[in-house]
Amino acid sequence: MVSSRRLRTARTSRPVCAFQRAGAFAPRAGADAGFTAALPCAAVSLNAEQKRAVAHRGSSLLVLAGAGTGKTRVITHRVAALIEDGVEPWRILAVTFTNKAAGEMRERVHDLGHEMGISTDGLWVGTFHATCARILRRYGEAVGLSRSFTIYDATDQRTLMNRVLKELDYSTSMFPTAQVLGYVDRAKNRGIGPASVSQLDLEEPLHTVVSRAYARYQERLRAADAADFGDLLNLTLEVLRNETASRGQLAREDEAGQLAHRFQHVVVDEYQDTNAVQAELVDRLATRAELCVVGDDDQAIYGWRGADVAQILGFSARHEDCEIIRLEQNYRSTGHVLSCADGIIAANHRRHGKTLWTDADDGPPIRVCRFDDQRDEAAAVVSEIVRHLDDGVDPEEMVVFFRTNAQSRPFEEALREVGVGYRVLGGMRFFDRQEIKDLVAYLRLLDTPTSDLDLERAINRPARGIGQKSVDALRRLAASESQSLHWALGELDRAELGAAARKRVAAFADLLARLRQDCEGLALPDVARVVLEASGYWEALGPNSDIEAASRRDNLDEFINALAEFTAAQPEATLSDYLDTIALASSEDDADARQVVTLMTIHAGKGLEFDHVYVTGMEEGVFPHVRSLDDPTAMDEERRLAYVAVTRSRRYLTFSYVGRRFMFGQEQVNRPSRFLRDLPSKGVVRFGERSRGSAAATRRATVGANPAVDVEPAWDADIELDEGASGSGEEGQALYIGMNMRHPKFGVGDVVSWSGVGDHLKLTVDFARYGRKTILARFCVPA
Repeated sequence: MVSSRRLRTARTSRPVCAFQRAGAFAPRAGADAGFTAALPCAAVSLNAEQKRAVAHRGSSLLVLAGAGTGKTRVITHRVAALIEDGVEPWRILAVTFTNKAAGEMRERVHDLGHEMGISTDGLWVGTFHATCARILRRYGEAVGLSRSFTIYDATDQRTLMNRVLKELDYSTSMFPTAQVLGYVDRAKNRGIGPASVSQLDLEEPLHTVVSRAYARYQERLRAADAADFGDLLNLTLEVLRNETASRGQLAREDEAGQLAHRFQHVVVDEYQDTNAVQAELVDRLATRAELCVVGDDDQAIYGWRGADVAQILGFSARHEDCEIIRLEQNYRSTGHVLSCADGIIAANHRRHGKTLWTDADDGPPIRVCRFDDQRDEAAAVVSEIVRHLDDGVDPEEMVVFFRTNAQSRPFEEALREVGVGYRVLGGMRFFDRQEIKDLVAYLRLLDTPTSDLDLERAINRPARGIGQKSVDALRRLAASESQSLHWALGELDRAELGAAARKRVAAFADLLARLRQDCEGLALPDVARVVLEASGYWEALGPNSDIEAASRRDNLDEFINALAEFTAAQPEATLSDYLDTIALASSEDDADARQVVTLMTIHAGKGLEFDHVYVTGMEEGVFPHVRSLDDPTAMDEERRLAYVAVTRSRRYLTFSYVGRRFMFGQEQVNRPSRFLRDLPSKGVVRFGERSRGSAAATRRATVGANPAVDVEPAWDADIELDEGASGSGEEGQALYIGMNMRHPKFGVGDVVSWSGVGDHLKLTVDFARYGRKTILARFCVPA
């Protein structure tokens, strides 16, 4: 008789794989020791360590899966093997972090089960939130939820918190809803309730505001029979902690019906992204189950949103019987890419050691390119992208990475200039971002006070208590006289406004008048600064400790940088000129919708892969980010972020940095990122680098240069070249990529790279007639 787990089409007998006949996975001796089980034929394609991870039984298991090592295949094969071993699908729980990943896992397990002739119906596969919601539908009455409770999404949460702040009579301009809600979410990620908000170490009055708002917010959730995302995790954990309450809600009396005893096997993907609440939740769900967690501490990059790398680093210490298996064979990248990744991440000390390797070839050299400024950097990268598009490269196989969304602007502008469409994955286009549109609205009002759309946008940004009813009253008055809203601001006595509303609108009208007066004659970057300060917009964003506020500030800083660049290039330009420039540029977006290039932050690129990867802005204070420079823990995460960026590349990888960058509206000299110094010498070529202090131009160094050189230049070496081969003692001249050199036999050529110093200095020169030659520098003179 066919098992209930088997499909009707199941074979009556299954072929035995060759490695099973050979006894390659015989169980180990010892009742308590972990052991390996026989594997299905579908697992033949796995490598040795993958097979070990699939077959391990009898103890907890930590699978350290490096980038591109096939962890999803391991998870799906392990689940399928468990079912084939006789474990009922409903006794297996597989948890991951995103709906997309959960859907992919579910589909791949189903397909593998179909291939093996087994049914996977009843298998629990889902995100942490979806899994907890499913549990609370059954057990939630123990913590005050009905079976039909409502889950509040992000929009619902903001609406409720906004209402709570109004109930408590807190100004949302002083304490923005998003900011307060962010602290509540941070508390829930750490399992902190309203009574323990002091653990967040907030200063007054913010501590009191968050504490009171959090408590009232939770009251309103319970009264509405609702839970937000944080509650899904914490309430499920409360059910599991309180075994007595949990058992009181069980419909079945047998042990299998108990929540903590339901599962025989628990598998967790992306374990490096868990926080303390999720880690405890997993441990309690696996009380009577074998727990297998899969992750990579080197890719733990979400500490800013509550993830705690300590959970994966300390897993084996918390589970004494833990077996650790390392997946190190990479199936994605070339040897040179992996060498760079290893060079960067090896400097992190708090990590599980592992070294990625591949059977693939070394591939083309990795390029490190220096440019004078971010406009040159963007122009060069975009120029090469256009060349690739002309050569038929799929635009989906190219990506430009940057550390923060604010850095997208010069690349967006460069792409628009050449008529290539683009998308900012995981974010909005620069000039479409809310804070940028708000600032532009103020600037347009300074330039054209009669712009009604801009006045309607600016009048309550930041929030100053002027609602839609007041705006409608101004609109009716203006329409009655065929005038603009700006005109109506001067006729408030005629508007249908209450005393309080009239006072607030009058204050906004005074603000606009003061701005026009204060900004008269100022440089454009200073105009923007005055607007942000005088309007209260800058302060209303909240503290930099709030991630969203810091990101919005970065974007506004970059807008000021754009104004500084614009005025540097066109000193006589006016505010009107700049507003025209950005308006016309936006009309040219997606000039070629068939060729859409991807721009994204590295965080948004996690889990993706491309043939051509450009990692830009590799400078101290940019990447690594300025806020990490004095924080060792944050610097470790920055290094892991660099590792993630590198391992997105299948084959072609380019780093770029600039000597000067506009930051905070001023041009600053930046040092190259420390991560570039960690790259290996083999397989890495550097373009545009020259001796420190040299004023020689390097604009001829482009990412389009042929990287296939035999000799690599020293990193930022102090090199000077004699004017004559005879060593006349004349003042030396700095050597740089692209410099014209003359050789007595080969003629004139361009310097491609160099190595060594003094009498041992060698140049690789590309000669017009003889091609590329590596020669001693003392036999050459500048042409």
